[in-house]
Amino acid sequence: MRSGKVSSTLFPATSDEKEGFPASGNQHQKCSKEDSKLTRKKLAKKWPEIKTHLDYLSRNLSKGYLVRAITILAEARKGRFLRRRTPKYGSMNKGFTEDEIERFFSVIDEPKARLLFSYQVVLGLRIGEAVRVNIKDINLRTKELRIDTEKSGKVDYLLIPADLFSQTINYISTFEKEIAQARGFLFFSFTAGRRTECTSPYLTSHSARLIFQEYIKKSKLQEVYGHAMAPYPRSLYRLTPHSLRHFAITNFCKKNGGNVALSAKFARHSNLQTTMVYIHTRKEELYASIERAQDEGLLKRVREMQEKI
Repeated sequence: MRSGKVSSTLFPATSDEKEGFPASGNQHQKCSKEDSKLTRKKLAKKWPEIKTHLDYLSRNLSKGYLVRAITILAEARKGRFLRRRTPKYGSMNKGFTEDEIERFFSVIDEPKARLLFSYQVVLGLRIGEAVRVNIKDINLRTKELRIDTEKSGKVDYLLIPADLFSQTINYISTFEKEIAQARGFLFFSFTAGRRTECTSPYLTSHSARLIFQEYIKKSKLQEVYGHAMAPYPRSLYRLTPHSLRHFAITNFCKKNGGNVALSAKFARHSNLQTTMVYIHTRKEELYASIERAQDEGLLKRVREMQEKI
């Protein structure tokens, strides 16, 4: 870097290169997922050298080219790692219906999976919060659950309903030894024999999602509504572990007279608009509400006008 030149091994020049900056557009051929993994590993090893080149470019590129470089990196980050803020599924209900919940839980024959998903469907926990429930988070006297909320990073508390609390105590009694070995985590790893020192003592979110999909297939509730626009397209399923949280929040709001402010507290949302995304109304309920909202007097006047014409 003392010579003031950028290494050609990391940034190969193209025929369209101008002023030391590659032309816009993808200059690289498409590669397989395996090739991409190898490429990322190689780049990770060369990161100190790459960082030096980026520092050099940031100090010497003209303003126009620097803006182009920032745009390319920002678009790459957005396309690869960031979720869209507006739902891609429009008005589609991503939550379970009551019938679907019954079908789903009717096929779950594993106690750990049943209790894990019960915490989601009753208390609306995110999957990452549910898998990390620890025996120390449960207040046996007040029957409260302490939750380290993922999104806000705050500590919240929710009351564990009597039925779920009873299920939890019975579960702990059955798997007391395994929970103790997992340092108190209720949902200890399913693959205990493959654990290493670096392995988390609790079930990973990824493993929980795979287990969820197995039971979704078994209950014949698997429904694809689209495909992800990503380097490696994948099917998008209407029902995911987060759908259990959707159901919990919708059910809570319905049972509490549509109190959105109270529902936001239950969902641990700081913004009421976020809670509204989770609250779903069945089509039949929507249509019935539309009928009730009609101005009968207006309809009568319209009919009279029609008769006169």
